[in-house]
Amino acid sequence: MMSDGNFTAESAAKHQAELNEYLQSKNINHLFIQIVESLLIEKPDNPIGFIVEFLQKKYPDLSGVDLARATPLPDDAAPEQQQQQDDEDEEEDYVDDLPVLKSGGAYDRDKKRNSVCAESDVGQAEIKEFDKSDSERQRIIEILEHQVLFRHLDADQKEFAARAMEPVDFKTGDVIIKQGDAGDHFYVLASGSVECYVADPQGTEKLVQTYGPGGAFGELAIMYNAPRAATCKAVARCKLYALERRAFKVIVMKTTIEKRAQAKTFLQNVEILKQLNDTELLQLADAMRELTFDDADVICRQGQPGSDFYIIKHGTVVCTQTDARGDQVEVARLGVGDYFGEIALLTSKPRQATVAAASPTLKLLSLDRPTFNRILGSIEDILRRNISAYNKFRSQHI
Repeated sequence: MMSDGNFTAESAAKHQAELNEYLQSKNINHLFIQIVESLLIEKPDNPIGFIVEFLQKKYPDLSGVDLARATPLPDDAAPEQQQQQDDEDEEEDYVDDLPVLKSGGAYDRDKKRNSVCAESDVGQAEIKEFDKSDSERQRIIEILEHQVLFRHLDADQKEFAARAMEPVDFKTGDVIIKQGDAGDHFYVLASGSVECYVADPQGTEKLVQTYGPGGAFGELAIMYNAPRAATCKAVARCKLYALERRAFKVIVMKTTIEKRAQAKTFLQNVEILKQLNDTELLQLADAMRELTFDDADVICRQGQPGSDFYIIKHGTVVCTQTDARGDQVEVARLGVGDYFGEIALLTSKPRQATVAAASPTLKLLSLDRPTFNRILGSIEDILRRNISAYNKFRSQHI
């Protein structure tokens, strides 16, 4: 009887590890977040059709393949077609690193739980922040960077998450979370030790995982609600930081909406894009990638071909040109909201200057010509909406 129970616990742990590995290798969580973000922003009447169109635009080289013959996808690609039915979906709901806090447990008795205060419009929601030292906040961010679900968030989103995590203390022997309970928190362990057990059908518990400082568990709990797969107990006095599911979703949505609006504002000031309407500007804003550079990093070099256009989100750049004697001459310095390389959206003409980062950290929004053409078509056709502006632009730049 005992051997059967051990086999069940071991098999469950192995199966869970395999499922987590699949989610990580295919970046399923990241893709899911992207789809949900877009749905909540656009609120389409036909969500299924919207998702299909979203995937076709986001992954044009992959969404058109024969799914019956599909090969494994790269890390940043969409997942393979899911064919499981509801019963299989329920089985996958148990995929989680560890369970989370039981409602009504020690957490609720000893300390009032501060929830996110959000209005119906998530873009206007407020996030409760908890005081932490700079070193505590930085340590949380470092831990988040190694978690699958948080790895794809940008620095601002990780910072918001760290601020929204609530300190929680447990004494030796306290049950932090219990197998089978529902929960909606992700935990980071700051100090102490936590042991996690899986019980077999007869109730015999087997130790399956031990966490020390820097450990984290329950990230899938902030994606969807599901019974937890293990019981976790404090084996020494523990300090943890807890992030609620709703807070995570508000953070992702709020920052996404704000960045979308900021990118649109930047794009409105680009001369070559002034003929675009609001819908077209938002489509481009969604397609822009954020890039980060260190001081003195070269973004593009004079004389080299290029197809990327850049807007400065944070920091400054210096633009230089090589004169007839071969010396580098500074011709301009650009700051937040300025842009360069816009000619690359229209022509493959070589870069006219070398552009390098001139601040400790430089953040750029980038868009390339193939992406622009895929979303909106030829920019020449867009410029021709105002023929006088088109002729002026060609005479100045081409």
